[in-house]
Amino acid sequence: MFDEIESCSRRSILGAGVTAGTALLSRPAGAMQSRGSDNFALGRTDENDLSAEDLSLSRRVRELIRIGNVGIAREDNAALAAFFHPRFRFHGPSGELTREQLWDYFAACRAAFDDFTVTRQAVVSDGGDYLATRTRFAGKFVRTFSGSGEGPLAPNGKRFEYRVINIFRYAPNGQLAEEWVQYDTNAFLAQLR
Repeated sequence: MFDEIESCSRRSILGAGVTAGTALLSRPAGAMQSRGSDNFALGRTDENDLSAEDLSLSRRVRELIRIGNVGIAREDNAALAAFFHPRFRFHGPSGELTREQLWDYFAACRAAFDDFTVTRQAVVSDGGDYLATRTRFAGKFVRTFSGSGEGPLAPNGKRFEYRVINIFRYAPNGQLAEEWVQYDTNAFLAQLR
């Protein structure tokens, strides 16, 4: 399925516009469509977790799913170093981070949350250097969390989840060069308090 997406001409997701995105999001689950001159394609639209073993997904998408499962949720530093470009930049609600600062945040999550998972639930591609996903983070808050930005938070023993929208830009060598993330930080922190 995503082989067709990767053959679309290059177009930045950031410039795709509301009309193209809205029209495609109304299609049935599992649908994909090329928007003619827009050259914009949408992958799956359901809430099921995508699998790195699904060969209908492109290699790049499978690697993105795998890094969430293995590098982020389960701490594989070699996989992280291979996936993230050395000059990677993260742009989030609280500001910019280097790859090492982002990895420290992931380590704080693993240290505080049991059953910590990072799952991709939908993928949009411009057929070039950009991918966008809907990503779900979840776990059980059982130890002190030091990654809140507000100081350490004491565990509450409860399950939590938060969803983010990621936009990824890849470098010519295939490594992840840049990421933009949007999520409701207040709603996430409210679950931890």
